[in-house]
Amino acid sequence: MSKINLNWRHNQIFMAGLIAVALFIVGGLVNASFLSPTNIGSILSMAVLLGFAAAGQTLVVIAGGEGIDLSVGAVMSLGAVLAAQTMAGQNSNIVPALLLVILSGATIGLFNAAGILYARVPPLVMTMAMANVVTTIQLIYTHGSPVGMPAPIIAFIGSRRLFPFLPWLVVLGFIILFLMQFILRRTVYGQQLYAIGSNYNAAYLAGVRAGTVKGIAYILSGILSSLAGFWLIAYNNFVFVNMGAAYVLPSVAAVVIGGTSLAGGEGSYTGTLIGSVILTALASLLVVLHTDEAGRQIINGLVLILLLALYTRQPAIRQ
Repeated sequence: MSKINLNWRHNQIFMAGLIAVALFIVGGLVNASFLSPTNIGSILSMAVLLGFAAAGQTLVVIAGGEGIDLSVGAVMSLGAVLAAQTMAGQNSNIVPALLLVILSGATIGLFNAAGILYARVPPLVMTMAMANVVTTIQLIYTHGSPVGMPAPIIAFIGSRRLFPFLPWLVVLGFIILFLMQFILRRTVYGQQLYAIGSNYNAAYLAGVRAGTVKGIAYILSGILSSLAGFWLIAYNNFVFVNMGAAYVLPSVAAVVIGGTSLAGGEGSYTGTLIGSVILTALASLLVVLHTDEAGRQIINGLVLILLLALYTRQPAIRQ
């Protein structure tokens, strides 16, 4: 039965990959420039940013317990603000900026974990409330007008390309993919994360410190979301208030489209990255079709509903 679940997950990833390829083919038929190395590189760069935002979301969803982190966008925004103001365009400030970004993300993740595990606040409510708190802190800290810019080296990685179709940001994406897959597949923590997502009580009775494992997932989500904000300003080369807000729901959609079960216990970061490519390619295709903003939002929503309905189907026989 576990083999059936494994095959189902692999089929979802394979189907997601086919959809991603189909979107590029359709885009190329509509406009040949869609398949230009420059445009492909741009799509992949934006997909990496979304994938980075969805990295922590992947861990939280795999952990189960109806876990979804709605504070991702707010934490990204705060990470971007802190990174820009700390770096202030100086390479010598990169390390302090990274440490501050990681510390802020870990702190927010710790508060989320404490509220969910000890105060028994539902994850959706806790992370939504935390998003409001973080957004307010960001507005007070910046007075609504954040300043600063990324260091030259960081801006180079975020905006330059190794080849026309291969931005440095995509190289960073492969590094993130390797690290995430290593954590999920090759570490004791990863095995325990899948275990509590599949059956929390059984994992606890088997000796897994289930609460600690789940708490770490939220802390890592905070850190990864904050780091996503760090690289978001590297790509844009500027900072503004709430610049990560648009990544909240797409981060969830990318996770689910990539084959991670909202019930927990199943999924991979490879699938999440493919889901990110699908969402980014779809958005780019709608721009090529000269769809206005309202039309893009409607079509995006309808397609997401269709994809989520397709990929959240579960096999008839569960583990």
